[in-house]
Amino acid sequence: MIDCSKTKNYLTEKLRLTKKHKPNDDTYTCEIACDDCPLSCSNNGMNIPCTNFEKSYPEKAIEIVQKWSNDHPQKTYLSEFLKNYPNAPLDDDGTPKMCPWKLGLKCDEDRCLDAKPYCVKCWNQAIEE
Repeated sequence: MIDCSKTKNYLTEKLRLTKKHKPNDDTYTCEIACDDCPLSCSNNGMNIPCTNFEKSYPEKAIEIVQKWSNDHPQKTYLSEFLKNYPNAPLDDDGTPKMCPWKLGLKCDEDRCLDAKPYCVKCWNQAIEE
């Protein structure tokens, strides 16, 4: 589970929640309707715009993003592998007994190549949606 009380995690998960992107300048655009966003004025319980809500009630904004993040976990190589191969033998660290690099998956080849501490990091890489 991602800890949204850490600023980097909060911002990353908020971007994922709102599906924000930069169209062509330095401004960001939400890709979801405000009615569908739990941070919006109609859903945040305070009836104030999301930007003001975050500034005025950061703890509540974190709670909302944390709940959304918990309900919508990021796909990882490990989660997708286990979805397809639920009975695959796992090591004590909860990862398959092979390096993701051997399956042709993205991996930090210089450091990894079957070195177990790095395989955990590779298996837990987020898959871009």
